[in-house]
Amino acid sequence: MTPNTATLIRDALALDADQRSVVANVLLESLHDEDDTSEVDEAWRAEAIRRLAEVRNGAAELVDADEHYARLRASLTA
Repeated sequence: MTPNTATLIRDALALDADQRSVVANVLLESLHDEDDTSEVDEAWRAEAIRRLAEVRNGAAELVDADEHYARLRASLTA
């Protein structure tokens, strides 16, 4: 690892979680050739956008994680 790489990593780790997630996403996307975007990737992107819109406009029923896991445990033991 070069000193520049170590510095970059140190600086990136000093960012808050939201900023680190943006940087990580950009870096991961840079590993994929733009011509490599598949129909599946586009379908998942469209689905994520649709679900986010449902959450934002109140159409989605949000369930607390603890409640969800309690329901799941109950269904598995039934």
